[in-house]
This record gives sequence, C-alpha cells and structure tokens, in this order.
Amino acid sequence: MTKITIFGAGIPGLSTAAILSSSSSPDKHTITIAARNLPGDAPRSQDWASPWACAGWVALGGASPREEQMQLDALAYLRTLAVEYPESSVRCVELTDVFGGELGVAGSVENRGAVWYKGRVPGFEVLQEDTKEGGGEVRVRYGSVVLTPGVFLVWLRKRLEEGGVRFERIGEVKALGELAYLGHDLLINASGLASLTLEDVGDEKMVMDRTYVTVVKSEYQGAFVRRGLGVYTYIFGRGDGTAAVGGVSEPVQNEVKPMEEIHEDLFRRAHEYLPEHFSSPNPGDYDIVEDLVGVRPLRPAGVRVEKEVVNGQKVVHAYGTTIGGYIHSFGLAQEVARLVEEPL
Repeated sequence: MTKITIFGAGIPGLSTAAILSSSSSPDKHTITIAARNLPGDAPRSQDWASPWACAGWVALGGASPREEQMQLDALAYLRTLAVEYPESSVRCVELTDVFGGELGVAGSVENRGAVWYKGRVPGFEVLQEDTKEGGGEVRVRYGSVVLTPGVFLVWLRKRLEEGGVRFERIGEVKALGELAYLGHDLLINASGLASLTLEDVGDEKMVMDRTYVTVVKSEYQGAFVRRGLGVYTYIFGRGDGTAAVGGVSEPVQNEVKPMEEIHEDLFRRAHEYLPEHFSSPNPGDYDIVEDLVGVRPLRPAGVRVEKEVVNGQKVVHAYGTTIGGYIHSFGLAQEVARLVEEPL
C-alpha cells in the first residue's frame, strides 16, 4: 500500500484525492490531505483561491493539447457529478461563449483556432459566425457546468472523508522537505501559489492576481462568457436563485478597488450583454448577496504536472492551472493519477 500526502486542499488537491481514492483498487493507497486552509473554514481565508471562484467551466484558449484534454476530462467528470450528486451544487447548463469583434481576429468558427473545442464538448453549436471584414463577433453554445464553491468544497471533503481520506491541518510550510515527517511514500504538490515561495521548488513562473465577483439574487439559469480585448465578462446562474457576475482582475500589488466601482462596471456589462435577465445597469436595482474578492494563482507557462525527487522525497507536482482551477480539476487529477501509477 502506498502512503500518499497531498499538500494543498484547494480544488486541484481535492480532485486528485477523489480520483486516487475511487480507483479500481482503492486499497492501493492511503491518502492524507495536509494544508493550512481546509474546506469549511469560517471565515474563509484570502490566502487561497478555491472558495472565492466564480466556478463555471469555460474552455480556455492558448493551451497545449495535453491541457485541452485535462479540461475536457474535467468537464465530463463534473457533468457526471451533476447528474449523480445534485446536492454537490454542480449543475449542467448551456453556456453561450462570445468572442468580441474587437479582438480583431477574422474568420469563421471553422478556421478560428480559439474555438479548439468545436465538436469536443456536448451540444456544440454555432449561433453567429464572423461575417465582418476585420473580425466580427463569434457566438457559440455548448453544454457546460456551474457550481457553488462554498457548497461543493465542503461536500467533496465530506465524501472524501467517508471514503477514508484524512485531512490534517498544518502550519506555514517553507519547503516541501519540511513535510517528510508525515512519513509518506509519495508527496503530491498541489500547493498552487506557494510553489513560488517554497525554497525547494521556487517556481518563478508562478504569479498572482486579484479577482472581483459579485453574487446577486437572480433567476438566470444559464451561463454566459464574453471574451474581449483586455476584459472578459462571465455570468453564471447557480440554480439557487443567485448568479455570479464577474470579469474584473488586476495585479495583486494594486490597491483594492472600491466595490461601488466594481458594481458599476459589472452590472453595466451584465445589462449590455444579457438585458433580458439584467434589466438595469444600476447596481442599486439589484439585491447583492455577497462580494467575492480573492486571489488567483497563475502560471502563464502552463500547468505543471510532472515527477521529480525533492529533498529525498518522491514528488508529483500538480499546480499552475492559471485561471482554471475548476476548469482543469478532475482532468488534472486523472493526469496525476497516471503519474502516480508509473515508477518514479
């Protein structure tokens, strides 16, 4: 039996534990998730990203074929959860994905590389082609998922614990070598941004930004994304009488913006793109449930999923999902599981 420690209790670590513990031979591994922050903590800490996400699945561009497959595998897994475990908060939705004309990329969906997922996601259909010289708007629609992190993370932790996965709260960790006392045979590094500062990892390709999302009372049931030049908008109906409205990010070094300013920007765009569901651009016309201001670990160089020996420990790295922690989630976990089964 292999003793595995997963360092990090965000969505990459949790999904990895789920895949490993549900393998055809579950007695092959004993799994402990060790982290400073754990699902269900109240109040939620700003020091990790997973509880603050908007959390809908959107196909990310600019990815390698390996990462594209991770995204698709995660979508398939999450859609299965939506059917089998609706209490998890995961729900299947139709997502409208819009590429703004200001991006300046001419061409139809057929020759537009950004729409790499054509024919690879459920129910894909083209709603509007690019017909303008110089680049017009392109709209497609496909089957996606939306979830509520505050519900999903706690549900997944409970399910993992029922399956024998242990959770252990630990203090600040300055190096992976400090975790050797846990006595594992294999360490999975799902630490996200911490991989920048860990002394024996020191991944300088990791950066961080700040995101703003507002949850508002709404009966909107779908999902909408508009990709523009330097700005993106996403609106995800959560199925519980609320919708998450987002699309503001900035360097974490910047001073935090006033939420009044964020609200004016977000509701202006929500009204512009979905006027039938958001009938006013005025924030005062909406019942705001909460504001989510969180951090997000980014790795523009791509997801890191690979093996190495660090301070005598066998390590599988599993981090760097850029803006797509939930988007990669269980697909990343399946890639990690394949590495776990191979000799180091």
